[in-house]
Amino acid sequence: MKLSRRIILSVSIALVALFALWALVFYQSSKRRIYSRIDKVLVEQSDKIIGRFVDNDSLPNSISGMSGTVEFFIEKVSPEYAQNHQNLFFQTHEDYIDAIQDEETVRELNRVFEKQGIDYEIVLTTQVFAWNDTLDFAVFSIFTLAFALLLAIILIVSIIILNNMKPVYRLTEWLRNRKALDAIPEPDKRIKIQEFKEIETAVLEASEKSRQVYEEQKRFIGNASHEIQTPIAVCRNRLELLVDETQLDEHQLCEIEKTLDTLGYISRLNKSLLLLSKIDNHQFKEEAETSINQLVNQTLESLSEIYGTMQIRVSVDDRQSVTATMDPTLASSLVGNLLKNAFVHNKQGGSIDIILKDNALHIGNSGTEEPLDAAAAFQTFYKKGENTHSSGLGLAIVKAICNEYGYKIEYQFSENQHVFSVMFK
Repeated sequence: MKLSRRIILSVSIALVALFALWALVFYQSSKRRIYSRIDKVLVEQSDKIIGRFVDNDSLPNSISGMSGTVEFFIEKVSPEYAQNHQNLFFQTHEDYIDAIQDEETVRELNRVFEKQGIDYEIVLTTQVFAWNDTLDFAVFSIFTLAFALLLAIILIVSIIILNNMKPVYRLTEWLRNRKALDAIPEPDKRIKIQEFKEIETAVLEASEKSRQVYEEQKRFIGNASHEIQTPIAVCRNRLELLVDETQLDEHQLCEIEKTLDTLGYISRLNKSLLLLSKIDNHQFKEEAETSINQLVNQTLESLSEIYGTMQIRVSVDDRQSVTATMDPTLASSLVGNLLKNAFVHNKQGGSIDIILKDNALHIGNSGTEEPLDAAAAFQTFYKKGENTHSSGLGLAIVKAICNEYGYKIEYQFSENQHVFSVMFK
């Protein structure tokens, strides 16, 4: 989860929890105040009624209270009951109201008093629905206003946070799209937050150091490859010259041939490693729409001659045109390594089936009867068995090229065939 979203979510949860707690406290506090005022009126009215009752004055059927009519009745009680109910007792319950023909909430006061040695209890009841309605309306109005205010606060906080996080998003986007050779930009003057300025400075400094290291590595790899390639070529020429100008027996010729094969392997390995390094360093800038069908047919012509003695049956289904926008050199290397892999790791009298359709290239070849390790097949120097003609870098180069352009490559073992598929965008 992004930092901005996490902050907004945390602030929203905290504000909602705080608002809910305030709402509960406000409602209960308001309700207690209303009931306290009603209770005070009931006590005052009971004092008046008891005073008139004790003085033998006539009593009305009901009296007016702050929330409507106050009804009451007086009845005798036993001394034991009076002894156990000396304190004023208030309660709220539902009662049927004749005036509205419905049940409503009422507040009731029970009070024990004495007249001429006889214990009495007075019960006063008053309606509270008017006060409840007023409270409900007031609470609804306040809650609606508070909810709107809460949304406004969350919206304002979100805008402030997202606006202040923009420099981080810009820096992240630049890092995500940055190439090793890209120039380091100037510090963003729009950043006003000190911590973000320090982060940007640290990132730019680290990026500059990384670019310098990359430049040094690129020069080293290029020079090292050239320096290695030169003595290899000299050794090959001297050995070939030795064969041409010297009388050698069969054993000596065999040993020289093995040495030449080893030097050829070293030369191919050096070139493959250099190509991998160039791909990883994004040194291939040229892009053009390349016909994969044409590359397949051209590569097959040369490889069929080289591996003709293996008598491999090749089937090509190129009825659909497949193209890819990429560097022509890398396109040739991708197709060449896949097809060479199909020939090198095949068996005598085996088969290669090539299908071009749905903007994808599928190459299946016979070979070992066991599947490859799909997770390790595209790693450098991965080999299944001993094959002196393979450097173990072909599929690694193919994977690096696919990663460079965002293409998808898959391996499957189906119907005793090792199938490599490249899906072009």
